[in-house]
Amino acid sequence: MQTTAKNAFRNLKQGGFTLIELMIVVAIIGVLASIAVPQYQNYTARAQASEGLSVTAGLRADIAEQYSLRGKLPTSAQLGLDGDDFNVSGRYVESVAYGGEGVISVTFGDNSALDDAQMDIEPDGGNPGNGWTCSWAGTSDQNNWLPAGCRADD
Repeated sequence: MQTTAKNAFRNLKQGGFTLIELMIVVAIIGVLASIAVPQYQNYTARAQASEGLSVTAGLRADIAEQYSLRGKLPTSAQLGLDGDDFNVSGRYVESVAYGGEGVISVTFGDNSALDDAQMDIEPDGGNPGNGWTCSWAGTSDQNNWLPAGCRADD
């Protein structure tokens, strides 16, 4: 009879996690989230900035073609643009402007993670055949948000 009483007592004990164990798990999840959220925001901003590079692909091709024909960077009139504005936009790109000397200014809308920022795209060394470099107009705080295809070599 004694062995039966011991077995009945053991079956009444409930298993589960203690409060300390649950608090440790919550703390670990919090640390992981504090690392992951800023990295995701950087990834999102870089993806949105790369849209500026893709919507200007046609304009950049036209500039490169005119440069190869004339030996100098074209004006907006030589590209057939009406004024300085290039009539193109995207999901996050609000407007694109060509200011001459090969500089293309891409303005992002307030619906993007870039929040009304302006990215300047210009030929590397003044020659579109060398590639294109990007920079943020007025600031260099978020150079890691620039698309990989046009980052200036630091």
